[in-house]
Amino acid sequence: MLVVTLVITVVIFILMGVSFAMIRGGSSFTGANVAGVVVSPVQKFFSSIGSSVGGFFEFISDAKDYKEENKILKDKTEQQAQTIREMESYKLENQRLRALLDLKDSHQDKDMVGCEVIAKDPGNWFDAFTIDKGKNYNIKTNDVVVTNGGLVGRITEVGDNWARVVAIIDTDSSLGAVVTRTQDIAIVDGDLSLSDRGQCKLSSLTDTTGLVVGDEVETSGLGGIYPKGLLIGTVREIKNDVTGYSQYAIIDTAVDFERIREVMVMRMHAE
Repeated sequence: MLVVTLVITVVIFILMGVSFAMIRGGSSFTGANVAGVVVSPVQKFFSSIGSSVGGFFEFISDAKDYKEENKILKDKTEQQAQTIREMESYKLENQRLRALLDLKDSHQDKDMVGCEVIAKDPGNWFDAFTIDKGKNYNIKTNDVVVTNGGLVGRITEVGDNWARVVAIIDTDSSLGAVVTRTQDIAIVDGDLSLSDRGQCKLSSLTDTTGLVVGDEVETSGLGGIYPKGLLIGTVREIKNDVTGYSQYAIIDTAVDFERIREVMVMRMHAE
């Protein structure tokens, strides 16, 4: 409706202009001239509208193309990001497996087999979990589980192609330990208040041991399950017990019990 109104208005002004020209120009203002005067502005007007409409639809078409190109680029970027994440995951897995191989090479006197974690108990910490090998690899109860970091725990149950591991941070775990620097004998226990932080309790210490923060603690070999010399962790904090006559310490474990993916099983009773 607006366009029609504009056209009518333009035509009226053109006719007014023609009439004025004819009055001033007389007979020399021919019919052809009149037609030219009338038609030319109208043609120009509609040509302008046509160009604008054509440009508008061309813009719409270009915008659609740009949108499709943007989607293609976005998909490629997401694919590249996914590829980078996968490569990083493979790199980390390769590093972990290489570390386990190095561990096996450094304990050639031990019969060891690599295993992958396939399940774990609820919670953030690997205080109890399941591995992918069992009787089919001659794994037995009380075989020792380690990583390149240190001691993880022991096998408590075995199936045909799986085995259950209870870690040293579990509340049911207890083992003989020794302070590496002083050679003082102690006991490492899992503790309910510490297990949710991936820590253990070092107890049966006297106040004369000279224990200091940062001391390393390893297995003593006493108790008949764990061999001597496996790293358990380092002393984080030393406290007096409620009686005041003895001390205990909080240990940061050498193993990251929040991120266990692969382990080595020491087949202590392999046939």
